[in-house]
Amino acid sequence: MAKEQFLIAMRFLASSVSVISAKDSYDNLLAMTASSVTSLTMDPPSILVCVNQGASIHDALIKGKNLCINILQKNQQEISNLCSSRNQESQRFENNFWDVSDIPFIKNAQANIFCKVDQTIAYHTHTIVIASVFHSQTAETFNTLMYADGGYLD
Repeated sequence: MAKEQFLIAMRFLASSVSVISAKDSYDNLLAMTASSVTSLTMDPPSILVCVNQGASIHDALIKGKNLCINILQKNQQEISNLCSSRNQESQRFENNFWDVSDIPFIKNAQANIFCKVDQTIAYHTHTIVIASVFHSQTAETFNTLMYADGGYLD
């Protein structure tokens, strides 16, 4: 009962939609949609993201590896859906959304936050990834894609 009630309560927590992107040790491109992204400290600039241990990107997010947290714009729901569907995993980078010249990032995102994994903490089904931010870039106007109650917000 507590788990069911908690799930219902969490539907009321609105959050921005982000896509976490990285390369594994073989330079394979990886990405996943995440809503559990939180700024951690400003000094030093750091951020945390919670990643399901079953996600394909999970094992690539180890200490010292680079990643990008791409905060999506309202018109990027297609990217969010693509990066959250296991059935479309092989198609995530078969489009023109990405710059993959170095750390993969979504062009025209609301923001791109480039990080290096500093620490990971396993917690039941997920891993908390703490990363230090070394660069970020943002769009000029606020137009962030938001998610709550099982859907995207207008």
